[in-house]
Amino acid sequence: MHPPDVLLELVIVMGVSIAAVYALKPLKIPAIVGFLLAGVLIGPGGLALVRDRHDIELLAEVGVVFLLFSIGLKFSLGELLRMKALVLGVGGLQVGVTVGLALGLGRLLGLEAAQAAFLGMLLAMSSTAIVLTVLEERGETSSLHGRVIIAVLIFQDLAVVPFMLLVPLLGGQGATAGQMATTLLRSVGVILGILAAARWVFPWVIERVVRTRSREAFALLTFGVALGTAYAAGLAGMSLALGAFLAGLVISESDYSTQIVTEIAPIRDALSSLFFVSVGMLVDVGAFLERPHVSVGLVLAVMLAKWLVVAAVALGFGFGPRIATLVGLGLAQIGEFSFILAQAGAGLGLLEPAAYQQFLGVSVVTMALTPFGLMASHWLAGRTQGVSWLASTLRGAPSADGAGEGGAGGHGGGHGHGHGLDLADHVVVVGFGVNGRNVARVLRQLDVPVAVLELNPFTVRKLREEEGLEAVYGDSTRGPVLEAVGVPRARVLVVAVSDPVSARETVAVARKLAPELVILVRTRYLAEVPHLYKLGATEVAVEEFETSLELATLVMLAFGAPERVVAREREAIRAERHEALRAGDAGRPLRRRTSLATLAQAADFDELELTSDAPGVGRTLGELRLRERAGASVVAVTRGGKVEGNPGAGFRLEAGDLLVAFGTPDQLEGARRVLLPQRGPATTRYVIPSEARRRLIEEAAEAAEASPATPAGGAPGEDPAAGRPV
Repeated sequence: MHPPDVLLELVIVMGVSIAAVYALKPLKIPAIVGFLLAGVLIGPGGLALVRDRHDIELLAEVGVVFLLFSIGLKFSLGELLRMKALVLGVGGLQVGVTVGLALGLGRLLGLEAAQAAFLGMLLAMSSTAIVLTVLEERGETSSLHGRVIIAVLIFQDLAVVPFMLLVPLLGGQGATAGQMATTLLRSVGVILGILAAARWVFPWVIERVVRTRSREAFALLTFGVALGTAYAAGLAGMSLALGAFLAGLVISESDYSTQIVTEIAPIRDALSSLFFVSVGMLVDVGAFLERPHVSVGLVLAVMLAKWLVVAAVALGFGFGPRIATLVGLGLAQIGEFSFILAQAGAGLGLLEPAAYQQFLGVSVVTMALTPFGLMASHWLAGRTQGVSWLASTLRGAPSADGAGEGGAGGHGGGHGHGHGLDLADHVVVVGFGVNGRNVARVLRQLDVPVAVLELNPFTVRKLREEEGLEAVYGDSTRGPVLEAVGVPRARVLVVAVSDPVSARETVAVARKLAPELVILVRTRYLAEVPHLYKLGATEVAVEEFETSLELATLVMLAFGAPERVVAREREAIRAERHEALRAGDAGRPLRRRTSLATLAQAADFDELELTSDAPGVGRTLGELRLRERAGASVVAVTRGGKVEGNPGAGFRLEAGDLLVAFGTPDQLEGARRVLLPQRGPATTRYVIPSEARRRLIEEAAEAAEASPATPAGGAPGEDPAAGRPV
């Protein structure tokens, strides 16, 4: 049997793609660029190794569906609803302004109104697949600029439906008003149906699939949900990926969302790579190079125009120059859905064949430059000057964003850089996401003065008006802004932003302003930690490390380790991590209570419940000679709901007593043998201590033997009955 030709084409695509990625890796060029170049090389416009793109494009579209489905799983419907102002406001204005400017400029250049408006539609779209992939790789999907970018991309995908309806109308073959209304209503109905099914039907189905304990059934259900929602969206004329994204949003609230992501990750990565290759295959290299100066000029003009439009819209919504720059560069490319619009428009005469090929080449080049633009955006954003337009109009959102620029940052009720906050010995929290909010809540409960520095003007206004917090709008990477919130007078700076570049720059600037300031930083990855310490961070909390620590904790608890032992082991792991990270580095460790830390590592507490047949029942602590026989001490006894602290040698034990014993693991094991009935071979429940902690235990034991004996109650003394140490 002759194998299908699509298999050979897939092998060619994968082989060339792997070779391209491998060749570009030493140059630190992102893999996406390698996939695009591979597509250009093997496509009909290159070496023509793959002539029929249909089958590969179909697989690639499935890959984008899985990509958007998995990204939706990392958000939630509630979070999307909270972003509705960004989706409708920033996204709607960006699309409207782009189309309007293209229409006006096209008319000036002599284009017909329909052609100019159509060109605006093409330019309004950005690449959801490429941008989200790059943001995901850089860990910036949850950052402020990442959320704004995602909000704009969502609106662009939603705008595809009316755009597809308008293309025939612009080409002179428009549908009737009734037909357009029917299509729009069908789209809305499909969206509501997807959301309803994901909210109520999917949980019922997945519960029954999970009960089968079949991983294969679980994987099939996952694939079926992603592809089914995409198909439903396609029936309504919407983007397939948008339907999958909406389903992922709702399913993200399920208890099984993490496992779902795990199941689809391998096929998602493989097929989404095919998507980038298929995009590159659209390019006709000859047409692009026929007039290279024109092609390069168009690429630069498109990226610059989109950057400026998106940045202006973001500034208009009060996000400040830094976020505006990051969002503008992130969306400064033409999207993949523009290809479908362009193909439809070319068939209706809205694009000439030569212009269509030129558009494809320019679009793919803008996509290929997107990873580099995002890589350079942080460097450029840090050097962008300007004042947020909203700072002067939102009196409830005091601005420090323009600090240091001719005194322009003192807007918003005198809380800008010109006056600053009237606080001292306080805590400054940079970023008010989940981490920042929790820190601020704890500080307020302790009556510790706290100031919040945030780049989202809506959040700032809400904090001041509804929660009564000292909140300032500003960019934490700029010295005058940090001065405005009193960083030189603060005791602690908590950097809780999810943007790693902003975190590093904030630490560096803050350390120069306040050499003795305690700077606590949150980061996602261990790889960021050495850089943050070198820049002056006091301590770094790593999400990646905390996850592994939590897993280690669960394993210890599963083996029956007491909570005190678990806490000791957690502290030891942290200490080992800090020691490794700070090797050869001038860190600024926090001052800790070393005596308590040593005590916690040297010994432990355990609870011993006396049953009626326990050897200790009816005897006093002095008669049991627990310290002499086992080395442990009883520091408290709970009886009838009352706690007897530091019981003396004459304290008589009863059945049902709950004893709290203190000692090393071996001493506590001996106490159990003295006090409790032995129903089988003794087994230890403790994790073997490391060498460092074993030395501490031995030192503590030697110190205990050299010092006066401690009775059961914890104070030095002797057993009055036996005349020996208790």
